[in-house]
Amino acid sequence: MEKKFSFSSLAAKLPIYLAFFCIFLSTAIGFVSYKVFMRLFERQYRDVTEQFAETALSYIDGDSIERYAQTQEVDEAWIEADRKLDVLTVTAYLAYIYVTIPDETYESRIYIYDTVHPDIVNGKKYYLGQVNSLKRYDEDYINNLKKVMIDGEPYIRFAYTSTGGHVTTSIPVKDSSGKNVAIMSVVKPMSEVKEFKDTYIKAVAWAAICISIVFMVIFVIILVVRVVKPILLITRETAQFARHHGHISNSLSRIHGKNELAILARSVEKMSTDMNQYIEDLTHATAEKERLSAELDVATQIQANMLPRIFPPYKNHPEIELFASMNPAKEVGGDFYDFFMVDDDNFAIIVGDVSGKGVPAALFMVIAKTLLKNVTLQGFGPAEVFERVNNQLCEGNDAGFFVTCWMGILTISTGKLRFANAGHTSPIVYHDGKIEFLVSKPNLMLAGMEGMPYAEHKFDMNKGDHLFVYTDGVTEATNANNELYGEERLISTIRKFSGESSRELLKNVRADIDAFVGKAPQFDDITMLEFLRKA
Repeated sequence: MEKKFSFSSLAAKLPIYLAFFCIFLSTAIGFVSYKVFMRLFERQYRDVTEQFAETALSYIDGDSIERYAQTQEVDEAWIEADRKLDVLTVTAYLAYIYVTIPDETYESRIYIYDTVHPDIVNGKKYYLGQVNSLKRYDEDYINNLKKVMIDGEPYIRFAYTSTGGHVTTSIPVKDSSGKNVAIMSVVKPMSEVKEFKDTYIKAVAWAAICISIVFMVIFVIILVVRVVKPILLITRETAQFARHHGHISNSLSRIHGKNELAILARSVEKMSTDMNQYIEDLTHATAEKERLSAELDVATQIQANMLPRIFPPYKNHPEIELFASMNPAKEVGGDFYDFFMVDDDNFAIIVGDVSGKGVPAALFMVIAKTLLKNVTLQGFGPAEVFERVNNQLCEGNDAGFFVTCWMGILTISTGKLRFANAGHTSPIVYHDGKIEFLVSKPNLMLAGMEGMPYAEHKFDMNKGDHLFVYTDGVTEATNANNELYGEERLISTIRKFSGESSRELLKNVRADIDAFVGKAPQFDDITMLEFLRKA
């Protein structure tokens, strides 16, 4: 469907812009040409008037100037010079020739010679000795008189009026000793200036109009055929591209050549082909993503079901109060915890952190958690459990995963806690009224190197003692300023809520972590386990 003509369209705007450009360009060229010609015109007048001034200067005797000014008496030499100046004024069509001497203050001047052309209307002639005031002249005029009289520099002054104008050239009159004794001024009218200006402006204006019209017609035809029509065609095709989800017609094939518009047309065609392929690929990718998302939801649920979630865990062991939580950074994570009765009197606690995140880490976590529990149920202590599980995890670990882990086995009847640390963060204990880290020298993480020994440590948990085990996602939680939550803040928070139940303590610690982190994203899994040996 052809688009109707509109003044807001490119086809209308480009010729309008071109017309404005031609008008501006013609005006600028005419103005510059006029300025250049006027400079040449003024230079010509300056040279001519300087020659007339030098000619007039040759008619007078510089040594007699001061005597004429003082006595105001004429002699034959003055009369002859005045006659020659009159002849020069008439034959050279000068308006005035006058010789004056300014006083010391430059407030007035005395005339020695003065000639006026007969055609000058209301021309006033000043006679020998007549004084004329200079107060009506501006400061620039007076300063230039001083330059002529004192410094001996010529002075050229152009004055323009509505009917034309005139040029005044002033040069110093010197006596035989070289002293400046008076000022010779020659005034020539420029009556042809107005006529020239009008003729010039009309000629330039008509020439500019005619040339601009011819240029515009030719340029608009070329512009419409070679630029506007291809652009409008590309515009219609891109609009169809948007309306029809990447599909276009074959109209762009009419744009030939190797210029930018042809390249743009080929690009739009390629974009249409690529977009259709992209939509097809995106449809398949979206379906695949939805499938993977559904599978990840299942995996998340499976992982959550693998971790103990019944609290309190054992009704027949009221002396055990425990609560734990695991919040993965992604759909599934590598952190895990576990607790179980090894036998009627021994209770095992395990908290681990697999390197990496996502599904691979979660699969390795399942293997590690399963092995740890199975080996523990065979009756081995924490150190030997780590040694056996480490060797099993090292077998076929081509992906290079490893696991940091803390494991403790509590003998409920005595409160004796045996534990081992495979590169994990130290737990926090509340013992004898003190809250501190249960520090022990950690051994190498699991799956790091086959055949590694692990040390077993012991600790007596009294009734009422607490044990808080966590992964590094707690202390390394980071806010928007790249500040870590840290161990000191964790200790302080636990001390603040130490009187609460295990469930409430974990809830308050997590709330404090969230408040610290703010809107910053969670980068690591966060796992916490709080155990209380009740009285």
